[in-house]
Amino acid sequence: MWFAVLGSLFTIVTILGNSMVVYLVITKPRLHNTSNWFVVYLARGDLFVGLTYFPGICASRFVKEFPIDHTGIWFKVSYTFVYLSSANLCVLTADRYIAITMPLKYSIFMSLRRFSVMLILAWVLPLIFFTVPSLFTYNNGSESFTYSFEVVRIVMFQLIPCIIFVYVIARLSMIAKEISLTDRAIINQIKFNSQIQENTESKRQTERKSSSLKLIVFIISFFILCHIGINYKCFCIFFKLCVVSEALVNAVHLLFVLNSAFNPIVYAVMKKDFKRELKKYQRSDNFKKNGKQC
Repeated sequence: MWFAVLGSLFTIVTILGNSMVVYLVITKPRLHNTSNWFVVYLARGDLFVGLTYFPGICASRFVKEFPIDHTGIWFKVSYTFVYLSSANLCVLTADRYIAITMPLKYSIFMSLRRFSVMLILAWVLPLIFFTVPSLFTYNNGSESFTYSFEVVRIVMFQLIPCIIFVYVIARLSMIAKEISLTDRAIINQIKFNSQIQENTESKRQTERKSSSLKLIVFIISFFILCHIGINYKCFCIFFKLCVVSEALVNAVHLLFVLNSAFNPIVYAVMKKDFKRELKKYQRSDNFKKNGKQC
C-alpha cells in the first residue's frame, strides 16, 4: 500500500510540476533565455517519465499480460524517457557549468548552433544507444548481444552521468568557496569606502552566479542520490555478490519517479525568475477570485 501511495503521489507531482514548468517558459516572454529552454527540454523528459513509468507498474499489477521486466514494452518505453531525462540533465549541467566557470565567454560560446546540437544529442543518443538496440535484445537477440547491450546501457546512462556529476559538484564547490571570498571582499570594500552604488552591480552578478551554482548542485546531487539504488541493483545482478530484494526494487522505482518530481520543486524554490513568475501568477489568480467574490 505504501508503495502505491508514494508512487502515485510522486507521479502526480511529476506531471503537474513539469507541466507548469513547460507552460511558464513557453507563455512568459521574460523566461525566454538559453538556460530556461534547456530546463524546458529536461521538464519534458521528466513529464514523460511521470506519464509512463509508475502508471505502467500499476498496470502490471492488474494485467498479468503486461510485464515490467526487460522483455516487455514498458521497459523499452519508460527507460527511454528516463535516459532522455538524464541526457537533458547532462546538457543543462554543461550549460550552467560553462556559464559559471566562463561567464565572460558564455554568450559567445553558447551560440544557436551549439545550443541546437546539444539538445539534438540529448534526445538522439538515448534513442540510438538504448531504444533501437533494446528492440533486438532479451527475448529476441542473442545472449552475447544482450550482455554487451546491458553493459553499454548501464555504463553510458547510469555510471558515466554520476561520475561526471560528482566531478562537477567538486568543481562547483571550489567555485562556491571563491564566490564566498569575493562576497566577503566586496562587503569589506563597501564598509571601507562606502561606495555602495558602485558595487551594487558587481554584488548582483555575484548573487546570480551563486544562485545558479546552488540550483545545479541541488539537482545533480539528488540525481546521484536517486541513482545509487539502481547502480547497486545492477552491480548485484552482474557480479552476483548480493541479493536483489523486492524492497530494493520498489525503492528504485520510487526514486526514479521522485527524481523527476524533485526538479520542478527546486525551480520553484531556488530559481529567481521562476519564483517571480509564480508569484505574479498567484497574485493574478487571487485577484480574479476576489473580483468574482465582489
